[in-house]
Amino acid sequence: MKSFKIALCLLCVLLLLTQTACGTTPTAAPTATSFIYIEGNPREGQPAFPPLGSYWVVDKGCNFALDKVKIADETFEKLRTDGIAEVAVICQTGILDKGASNDDKIWLRDWARWAKMGAAGVNRSVVWLIRPDAKAEQQTVSLEVSRWLTWYTAIGYSDALKEAANYVNWKDFNEALISITRNVDGKLRELWKTHQSEGGAVQ
Repeated sequence: MKSFKIALCLLCVLLLLTQTACGTTPTAAPTATSFIYIEGNPREGQPAFPPLGSYWVVDKGCNFALDKVKIADETFEKLRTDGIAEVAVICQTGILDKGASNDDKIWLRDWARWAKMGAAGVNRSVVWLIRPDAKAEQQTVSLEVSRWLTWYTAIGYSDALKEAANYVNWKDFNEALISITRNVDGKLRELWKTHQSEGGAVQ
């Protein structure tokens, strides 16, 4: 019995030496790996980024009426051609609140960067997000303002945000879109005039 144990130990040592000589070593059991964020992709568990199509409105769950989409698109296009800002509205289902570093605001910020919102050299943009499947107690409407649009602050958009959220909570997505369109156009134009008259540098 003793000689059997010795032989077994020698066999194990021989096997280990053979593996080492062949350039392989025993591997540990696989372990779960943490998610690594890659720039340009949604974060873990979030929906894919929808591309802009023919309009400045992306509809992934609101079923906007085409005439409302066209009104919003014409308004946003005029804001762009007037050199004020690029504006888009995204309706997207499936966005989850998974903590401060992976929620609707982070998804929207990442989308805006991915979509390259804001003209080159200007970088003024506002992107609105409508979450039709979010609960009323969650953030059903949010927005991302580019860092160069310094004069469009929470004071300027808080009322528009509340109004749009009220429509979304009632599942009236068309009115939410029109509400955002009307309010963002009016406020950006008002603030742009003030910004220019005060000698604000074009950023």
